[in-house]
Amino acid sequence: MLQKIRDGASGPLAYIVVAVIAVVFGVWGIGSYFTPSSDPVVASADGTNITHSQLRQAVNQRYQRLRQMMGNHFDSSMFPRDKVRQNVLDNMIDQAVMVHYAKAKGYRVTDANLLAEIRSNPQFQENGKFSAQRYKALLSQAGVPPGQYEARLRQGMMGDQVRQIVAASAFAAPPEVDVAYRRVNEQRKVQVLTVDSSAYSDQVTVDDKAIQSYYDKHPKQFMRPPRVKLAYVSLDADKLSPPKPDQATLKQLYQAHKNEFGTPAKRSADEIRIPIGKDDAKARQTVQAVIAAAKKGQSLKQIAAATDGAQFQQIDAQTKSALPDPVGAALFGLKQGALSGPVRGDQAWYVLRATSITPAKTPDFNNPTVQARLKAMATRKARAKAFRKKSDTLDDLAYQAPNGLKTISDKLGLTIQHTGWITRHNGGSGLGQYAAVRKAAFSDAVLKDHLNSKVIDLGQQRHVVLRVADHQGAQRKPLAEVRDKIRQRLVAQESQQRAEKAAQQAMAQARQGKPLAQIAKDTQGAKLTQPGFVGRHDNTLDPSVLSAAFDIPFDNKSGSAQYRVVSTDSGQAALVAVLASRVESSGSKQGGGSQRKQIAQQQSGYNASLEYSALDHYLRKRADVEIHKSAMN
Repeated sequence: MLQKIRDGASGPLAYIVVAVIAVVFGVWGIGSYFTPSSDPVVASADGTNITHSQLRQAVNQRYQRLRQMMGNHFDSSMFPRDKVRQNVLDNMIDQAVMVHYAKAKGYRVTDANLLAEIRSNPQFQENGKFSAQRYKALLSQAGVPPGQYEARLRQGMMGDQVRQIVAASAFAAPPEVDVAYRRVNEQRKVQVLTVDSSAYSDQVTVDDKAIQSYYDKHPKQFMRPPRVKLAYVSLDADKLSPPKPDQATLKQLYQAHKNEFGTPAKRSADEIRIPIGKDDAKARQTVQAVIAAAKKGQSLKQIAAATDGAQFQQIDAQTKSALPDPVGAALFGLKQGALSGPVRGDQAWYVLRATSITPAKTPDFNNPTVQARLKAMATRKARAKAFRKKSDTLDDLAYQAPNGLKTISDKLGLTIQHTGWITRHNGGSGLGQYAAVRKAAFSDAVLKDHLNSKVIDLGQQRHVVLRVADHQGAQRKPLAEVRDKIRQRLVAQESQQRAEKAAQQAMAQARQGKPLAQIAKDTQGAKLTQPGFVGRHDNTLDPSVLSAAFDIPFDNKSGSAQYRVVSTDSGQAALVAVLASRVESSGSKQGGGSQRKQIAQQQSGYNASLEYSALDHYLRKRADVEIHKSAMN
């Protein structure tokens, strides 16, 4: 059935696997393929069983995606496994319910549709074409059998069919589009009176009693996270000192890498290229005619000019590796001035005449530059060999002596070193800068069981083994350490409150008819700005100010200014005044024709998502769902 997907697979076993998948798809359906009886069922939805192994695999894949998205910032403690498991299970149940509904309504995914979907996935392609080898390799890396992947993909595609039908039936009514259009294109004329809180900070005094009170009431704000100091040994290839290489070793390297020390041989030539196209016989006849004319003394350039379809070019001092394989092999087999026979390439025939030969030049073994490079090369090889040997020993010792670093230190001659304090998310600039180190340091084996870590590969041929030398749990920082920080915070809070009070008083005066310009002059720390008409996506105003400008109810008919006080992102208080409102249009008969179409499409998409969510909720509510929590752990 899906044999085409496995193009490139060979042998009887491959056909057996495909045949089994075909039987499973065709006779037993998706559920029976990956629901072995020995695998406990954690949930069932409208007759479809979800097994423990399926749930575990889906949860693991969710964590893999989170790690890929967050990189070194991923912290499993941010995603409790119980909550992730429940979320994943809910999604699997929703999908099973939707697939059951789709089947009942007659939706189907043909084998051809499934095959096309797989082949069109860029992840399974190489050079723009589907690769069966890559397909199998990626699934193998993910631990997902192809048949299981195909079954899940079929389920997803069936759900997508329902989504597409819902989307096709959704539409946006003209009044909806009008409202959305006006909202998108509305502009409001605003004035902003900003009261700078820092203008009041000199008037604020904070005593020790207030600081103590704040410290006592907000203990969580001053918690120091759990931290550790580490002892570790580091095996670093760059710090190994292998013995100096002897002459025999250098000569052996010289012979093996001789071509790297000099300049390679180069050839220049005249070349005629004759594309093969659809008629290889005709191209072959043309090649023979070219060779015959060249043997009579005509230059290849002249022959190309007189020969239909022939292309002439000069090859200027190229190495063999820089040329297509058949061309390079033929050219480097010619003497100067000699003419080649017909040379067959992938898409063309070639005729070559060697015009210049530059032999390879290799400096003598005793050349100082060669000697320096040989010694550096030998040292790198010896150092890498010594590092591999010591790394193997380090692996063994880390396993054999997990309760301390002294054995490792003594046998490998490595100094036991120490770090400063390291937290889960901050390790400074030393060893703690590596996420792998912090992860190992706070693992249960190292932190709770007091064992050495496994060997940690830091890259660039550096391996470490560590253990916890000191540990402090989460604890509140002493008051003396945070006193100044609390004082600054209390001053900022009181200053902000005074600025907001001043802004509220300014709003009351504005509502009584006093001009904002005069209010700004009379208010401490106040400044008036008049941006004029602004749109919803204006990037010159503070986000809080812009949001308030469009949240304030405003009626052009009354013509009365409307006001609101907000706190800005920079900690200032702002009085926002809305003076007028208008809707900008493109000037077309209905105003913004193309934009209206875009808005209508967006609104239709939004309505479709609402309808699909409503259908999903309805189906889930009436579905026959059973969850066996005892089987989930």
